[in-house]
Amino acid sequence: MTEGPVKSGSLLSYQILVFLIVILWSIIGFEVAQVRLLSLFEAPLTWVSWAVFVMISLVPAITAVAWRMKTRIRFVEPEWEFREREVSLSEYEIMMKEYQGQYRNFISIVDHFQILLICILSIVALAVPFLLMRTTLILIAASPFIFSFIVLLYGLVYSSVIFKLIPNEASPHFPLISERLLRSSVELLQKVPGVSWTGIRMSIGEASGYYTIRNTMPASRIEGIESVSLIRGVIDESGHLSSFVSTLHLDESDSSKLIDEIPRNSSIKQLTELVYKTLQIYIDTKGTDEVLDEVLEEVMHSLKRFNEAEESQSS
Repeated sequence: MTEGPVKSGSLLSYQILVFLIVILWSIIGFEVAQVRLLSLFEAPLTWVSWAVFVMISLVPAITAVAWRMKTRIRFVEPEWEFREREVSLSEYEIMMKEYQGQYRNFISIVDHFQILLICILSIVALAVPFLLMRTTLILIAASPFIFSFIVLLYGLVYSSVIFKLIPNEASPHFPLISERLLRSSVELLQKVPGVSWTGIRMSIGEASGYYTIRNTMPASRIEGIESVSLIRGVIDESGHLSSFVSTLHLDESDSSKLIDEIPRNSSIKQLTELVYKTLQIYIDTKGTDEVLDEVLEEVMHSLKRFNEAEESQSS
């Protein structure tokens, strides 16, 4: 058993069992193909139904072993020590790849690429005999071997997909928000006038040699007041953006002042208005300087152009 918050026995025996099951079904696929492909011309639907049966029958066997393998992991949440960190979108993408690789036994995710690969393998497995029937005798004779090999690949890929998907006790403590879900929000914030930096803000918790990433959100800093201003996207439980919020840290306390909140489908103009409102409140409270005057002028000029564009479209 491993030390620390994670308790699990060796997964090697389950991995070997998965491989043996896949090998067994590959052999079954070979035997089925040898018999059923003899009547491919006369009864093509018979071949299709048997091939589908071989692949579908593999699913419950692999699922049962993968479920047992993933859920045998036990997790007792430690006392995390959290710190805030802000990174660029490209840095976040690299972090998530490392995070998924390091905690693949804990994280529950849908691997869309591998699901697509399973669909492709399924179609190819059914179509190969039809594609080879008018080629050489050697290729026709090789059809059972090819089908058997595709069943092998299908089983291995499916075992990976289902293992990644199944949650366990550790999964809620290692949430994962994909870079793809945040990219559009970050790119939108990058286009807002008055913004000097845009990226991803998160909380990283560390304990007993493990780390977890929480409170992931797209975020921006306003030029001239980067250290105290924050425009961030609010992420709901499903990992999708729900709104944009602007805050200012105006005193020595740990709390920030909420300036305003706007819907997730806000336009660049609405986000620019949010930047303008945040700048105005900061200037009214703390005063201005040359940099802030320039940023405010840029934001006001942008708002004027947005209004003129709207007026010209409506006229």
